[in-house]
Amino acid sequence: MFSFPPSVPARLPAPAFATCGLVLAMAVLAMGTVPAGAEQDPAPAPHSCEQVSVLDGNGKAIFGIEDMALDTGNDRLILSAYDRFAVAEAMEAGLPAPGGGLYSLPLEAVAAASASRSVTASKLEIRGVEWPLHPHGIGLLDDGTTSRLAVISRLSDAHDSSAADLLLFDVAGDVLTLRARGEGEAYCRANDVALIDPDTAVFTFDQSRCGSWGVWVERVFQPRSSGLRIARFGEEAVTSQTVVDDVAFANGVVVGPDGETVLMTASRSRLLRTYELDGLLAGESTPVRDLSFDGGPDNVSLTKDGKSVTAVHPDPFALFLHINKWGVLPGSRVVIATPDGEDRLVIDDTHGDLPGAATSAVAVDDLIVVSSAWDAGLGICRQIPSHADLDQTDGG
Repeated sequence: MFSFPPSVPARLPAPAFATCGLVLAMAVLAMGTVPAGAEQDPAPAPHSCEQVSVLDGNGKAIFGIEDMALDTGNDRLILSAYDRFAVAEAMEAGLPAPGGGLYSLPLEAVAAASASRSVTASKLEIRGVEWPLHPHGIGLLDDGTTSRLAVISRLSDAHDSSAADLLLFDVAGDVLTLRARGEGEAYCRANDVALIDPDTAVFTFDQSRCGSWGVWVERVFQPRSSGLRIARFGEEAVTSQTVVDDVAFANGVVVGPDGETVLMTASRSRLLRTYELDGLLAGESTPVRDLSFDGGPDNVSLTKDGKSVTAVHPDPFALFLHINKWGVLPGSRVVIATPDGEDRLVIDDTHGDLPGAATSAVAVDDLIVVSSAWDAGLGICRQIPSHADLDQTDGG
């Protein structure tokens, strides 16, 4: 178990989602997910990390920060958070699922977090949403004229049968106003999202089927049928188009800092895949580059000079067991790599200095900030001097 700062509560117990049969099936699945020729990540580099609690305006610890986006125009991180365990427990009990939220965390507070061991994030005001918000992956675009935030919001979270919407918000300070909503089968397994322009997004779908039976089939047999879709937000409707559908559990996505590439992680394929954006928009799905990992990559962000910052699950099956109340929360790994993958810096948490099972990591000046959908708080890592030039431009 990881130790927490005094203001962070002990980790909530995970609800028993799984049956023994599914556990056995997933064990076979997990052992077969490593692609041929998968690279072993290099040995961990020297670093200094510590876990800090994140409190809301009422002093309550925020649990389950799934994703983060750097909003440089407002000198803040936007945090996407909801407690998956609490939602699942409420659903099992037939109770209304508690909502989550989107939070603003000043960069100044992040920089000072090491001294205070806790930071306070203010909840952003959401307008136009009349249902509980369970924010998952998020993507921010601010071109100097227009500021918009795309949000994947889970409607339920029974682990094996999730439904989701794709929401687009106008951003005005601490107020988010709903502009458009994509809903239906094209979005039911939406996971992460990035904005290409104010009215176009690219999002991952981690499985191709909706509903519990379809999800079960895919989790057992693991077809390579997930990938990317392009969403276009029109005045009267949101439309989507599948452009990639040949990986196992597409997860994170981000648009390159030059606006010419799209990077997608595939957790069960253990890949970070790069595409030309123009090619995707034209229906060409051939990747230009693949980087493989020793573990399952989750969300990915980019630095100004094009390095990828990827949260990686060292032991995906151990995480599956924890989610289903069969084991402890595993540790975290962050891999920072040049586009060709030749130069990699690995932050491997072996002392409980980061939230467990990290799902997101972003670079903020000389810091790497780490969060997890399955744990509380944030991890703050200071980089070794040779990598102190990392500077995050977008998270999603």
